[in-house]
Amino acid sequence: MAKVASITPSPVSAAFRHIQWDPLTSLRLTPQETALLRMAETNPIEYTLGDARDATMYVRVLLKLLAEASANVSGHVAKISEECNENRALDALDADPLGVVSHYSISKIYTILVTLSSPWGAENGVSVGNVFYAGTDGALIEQWKALLRVISKAKGDVYAQRCAALCLAQILLAACPSQRGTRSASAKDSSPGRLPSYASAIEPLEALTAWIITQLKSSNPSTVGTSVPSLMALMGATEGRQIFAASGGIKYLSRQLRQ
Repeated sequence: MAKVASITPSPVSAAFRHIQWDPLTSLRLTPQETALLRMAETNPIEYTLGDARDATMYVRVLLKLLAEASANVSGHVAKISEECNENRALDALDADPLGVVSHYSISKIYTILVTLSSPWGAENGVSVGNVFYAGTDGALIEQWKALLRVISKAKGDVYAQRCAALCLAQILLAACPSQRGTRSASAKDSSPGRLPSYASAIEPLEALTAWIITQLKSSNPSTVGTSVPSLMALMGATEGRQIFAASGGIKYLSRQLRQ
């Protein structure tokens, strides 16, 4: 799979290691989920992703975090545009803990995608397709909607929108038939019965494309900029280009390029 585009880190990333899960009861984490988060923090990411089933469980927990946290953020973190030193990041954690958790979840999902799309993923038989798509039919895991919710609702939070949109694009690309030839034949999901289901990715692709086009309609460069990494990722796949064109996106992209 194609290399994941680089994204500027969260401005509050210095606070991530200071998150305390037990007091954040609104996240509704089970003891097992909390233990998994702590284990992932104390081990290299490759250890956590070494088994596709364990990796899928970890991804589901991160998406649950994102769904629960993004529904209750105060908005303080969304207003921070420049990288914080540790003291400022801790102030943000105190003022808006769920905002920091939202950024943490997105950041971890991005790191997972970068790792799975690297040579390490192919060498170890773990891929985006067998982590984010599950069951005998290889359907996209239901928790993907947490990313779409952040993309649609986190207005003003440039990092959350830009990175969540790119993450969703990379996840959906794994199901596109035109992209399957780019994956290593050694991947465990290379058997015909375990390919990611493109049918399960069509609706999310259409939703992501609609959001990208909405961003492109804006005259605000910052708003347009949130969509650029995900747009570039989708344009790398035949299916992404077709859906974008069928949705009328070329007109708005051309308008932006002329400005």
